[in-house]
Amino acid sequence: MNFASYEFWKLLILCFVGSRLILVIIRRFYPSIEQSAAKLCLLATALFLLYSENPITLAAFLWVVLLGWCCLLLPSLRCARPIKNSIFVLLLVAQLAPLFYYKYWNFVFNETLGLNFPVSSVFIPMGLSFYTFQTIGFWIDHLRTGQARPSLIDYLNFSSFFPQIVAGPIEKSEKLLPQIEATRFRLHLENLNASLQWIILGLAYKLIVADNLGILSEKFTLDVSNAWHIWFECLTFGLRIYFDFAGYSFIAIGLGLLFGIQLTLNFRSPYLSKNLREFWRNWHVTLGAWLRDYIYFPLGGKRVNWWALNLVIVFLVSGIWHGAGWGFIIWGLLHGIGIVICSLNITWLKFDLLKKIPLLQIAVTFIYTTGAWLFFFETDTELMWRKALTYLHPQAYNLSNLSQLHYILAGPSDLLSLITIMGFAFLALALEGLGVRKNYEPYQLARTPILSLILVFLIVMLAPMEESSFIYFNF
Repeated sequence: MNFASYEFWKLLILCFVGSRLILVIIRRFYPSIEQSAAKLCLLATALFLLYSENPITLAAFLWVVLLGWCCLLLPSLRCARPIKNSIFVLLLVAQLAPLFYYKYWNFVFNETLGLNFPVSSVFIPMGLSFYTFQTIGFWIDHLRTGQARPSLIDYLNFSSFFPQIVAGPIEKSEKLLPQIEATRFRLHLENLNASLQWIILGLAYKLIVADNLGILSEKFTLDVSNAWHIWFECLTFGLRIYFDFAGYSFIAIGLGLLFGIQLTLNFRSPYLSKNLREFWRNWHVTLGAWLRDYIYFPLGGKRVNWWALNLVIVFLVSGIWHGAGWGFIIWGLLHGIGIVICSLNITWLKFDLLKKIPLLQIAVTFIYTTGAWLFFFETDTELMWRKALTYLHPQAYNLSNLSQLHYILAGPSDLLSLITIMGFAFLALALEGLGVRKNYEPYQLARTPILSLILVFLIVMLAPMEESSFIYFNF
């Protein structure tokens, strides 16, 4: 479900128009079942969109969510508690099996243990990590609180709501389920302006910044011994992944509003954070909340003496969740250790200069998160270590290397493109900062009618001709 592709919008429009025609007929002859029929149409649309991506994508989804439904049925099973516990463990393992098979099989058995098992697949079903976490959170909440079990159709629609199924936000049942239960799968024209503004902003972030930076980065000529080259590569990726993932999230919010569903804002201008704790409150908000509620708190949170270890474990899980590889593990550990340091009450860490100059705090946090992206995007382990060692080599930062920074680009046309795209990116970040300073929602100033028209013009002028998927479809 690539929101930046014509195919997605074509299929969505066809499914919606077909659904409305069916519902018009049902309203005319069987009005009592109209809402149930609308829910079935919504589910059919989501399943068809998943199938259109790949039949395996649909099969993996059905496996995970139907096992989640079995977990919801578990309390009503009449058997001894040890048997229930055993069934619970089996269901959880089975529910996580596709995630392990498609994402971690090769890394665990071949790269780590050296067993030379056949590689499972280079293909990862779209959205697998997201709906697996959302479904697990759903049944944990219901078993923990003893809430009434929803109908199967509402549960399936909660799990498959198409704007957010493939890359979040990872919604909790207490927020999304009541909206799903009340849905009639119709357009909410009262939300049209807000919906279009979110969708346009998302497409601008994706098509103008992320996709163009992706095209430019493919042509980079890197000197691995030049630290300025490595930092520039990390900066480019850091901006690209933010504008790509935030762009997806904005489009998801806009689509949700169009159908009367309010989704969680998954980003709150994270690159303007003053420390790592604030960064993770603003970056991938719903993943952070999931890890907090289902891992950090059950481990004891900050109530126990080993709270620092709990934080490191949480971010280690975050790194592993994103992908299979030592780089993801290191990335998670870097953020976990950074969060622990920010949380420690150590006198020598209270730099007066940092406290007095918020911009310096933002800069330090941005530099740290930018440098850590190396371990996230570099899939070649040997090359990753060579680049990491370049970070630590003082000679790699000499003026001669700095003067060769422009050699990373293919030529003057790429330089002009880079200046244009970076200019747009930092202007967008400045607008976010101004919105935060005025105590607005961070993206409010970029969602005015005039700016939306300007963004449409810029999308037409600057968007690449070739389509590309969203980065987080790979995680």
